[in-house]
Amino acid sequence: MDALGVGMLGFGFMGRTHVYAHRTVPLYYDPPPARTALRVVCTSRPETARAAREAGGFARWTTDPLEVIAADDVDIVHVCTPNCEHFEALAAAIRAGKHIYVDKPVTANLDEADRLEAMLPGYAGTAQVVLQNRFLPATLRARQLVEEGALGPVTHFRASYLHGGSVDPERPVNWKSTAAAGGGVIRDLGPHILDLLGWLIGPFDAVQCVSRIWAAERPDLDRTGESMRIDVEDAAAMLLRRADGAFGMVDVSKIATGTEDELRFEIHGRHGAIRFDLMQPNYLEFYDGRLAGGDFGGRQGWQRIATVQKYPAPGGRFLPPKLSIGWVRGHVHCLYCFLKAITEGTDAHPSLAEGLAVQRMLEAARESARCGEWVRPATP
Repeated sequence: MDALGVGMLGFGFMGRTHVYAHRTVPLYYDPPPARTALRVVCTSRPETARAAREAGGFARWTTDPLEVIAADDVDIVHVCTPNCEHFEALAAAIRAGKHIYVDKPVTANLDEADRLEAMLPGYAGTAQVVLQNRFLPATLRARQLVEEGALGPVTHFRASYLHGGSVDPERPVNWKSTAAAGGGVIRDLGPHILDLLGWLIGPFDAVQCVSRIWAAERPDLDRTGESMRIDVEDAAAMLLRRADGAFGMVDVSKIATGTEDELRFEIHGRHGAIRFDLMQPNYLEFYDGRLAGGDFGGRQGWQRIATVQKYPAPGGRFLPPKLSIGWVRGHVHCLYCFLKAITEGTDAHPSLAEGLAVQRMLEAARESARCGEWVRPATP
């Protein structure tokens, strides 16, 4: 197979991460499912686009996203732009039949989600949403345990995704600080934790949410230091409910002082439980409630499973599986699975439909925070 041509929309933090994944897939997976070639990168200004071409090793640059999507030598479109720019790019890529690799959330609001969903029946490409926390050995092992029935019927769960970067009220705004751009912590950190829980023990049929704006105004450096009113939340707490009555608490925050990138979940079932902390990514903890107790505790207790980098072949050879894992490794495996789906003609996961289901839960949470009641996610 000829190399798959890559066109990238946006070259901020996520764009650079995607380039890293493309560069390293052939090192981690021998042979890789496909070779890729970085054809073109697009940013909003010529000077940043030129710099992106140089830094990423792209063949050329442009400031026109439609030029990227229409290019004959581009097979895969990466959407790494602000949320408010996703819909137009995705709609154009779907119409063009290009493969799509899109950062979360899929769209900026419910209306865009509905319009995009209506386009999916005629789409012939392969699409995947970048929710990389599914692709760590620890979370993959968690899914395996759930599917094996090791937990039994779910009784309770709790999860959180905590950052501390917005505690300082003098921190300047960026696009994630505005509703118009699709910002707010529910749409930013929420997709990761809601997708993980949905993948492990979902779906959920209703949510109740409270949220808070910590700093009513922040400096806007683009407006020469003037203050800008903030209209999206810095923290939110949600109750999620399953159709069988099981419920749990999820909180997301960017004002959690002392935290770095702390995604955690704990799921309890009739027969066992699992827990995971992204700041300790080499291990999954498992409690087997079917082991005998007794004097001095018997055999009961939490087991720490060393998942490290124990991916199945052709992964798990480089780096050696015994070595500790890093944050970006989940991104590399995420891209590997996407390329494998393209070459094998199978469905990629999380698909656009799965990403849009997460989007509907996000928007239900935002509506619940507004109205103060339980809200069911909208149906397509």
